[in-house]
Amino acid sequence: MSAAPFGRPARRHVTVYDTPSQLGGSFTVSIVETLAENAVKVRVWYGRATAQGWEAWKDWDGYTFQTNRAALCNERTMPLFRADRS
Repeated sequence: MSAAPFGRPARRHVTVYDTPSQLGGSFTVSIVETLAENAVKVRVWYGRATAQGWEAWKDWDGYTFQTNRAALCNERTMPLFRADRS
């Protein structure tokens, strides 16, 4: 995710939430679209921030699904770039 389309700068951070994965854990997700009063489409963030940008781990990163807004908790800002360590 280090390069954005059409020469725009890449996003440096994203607002994320935790939501149950229904697999015994949770997903870190961001809201992609509001569908109805309480329904949202979310994108899973699975990977890590690097100095070059987001390093996606292919198992779940980018997966989207619909959930209830009430299922989202622990709102926070997640960096997509890591400060380069010298």
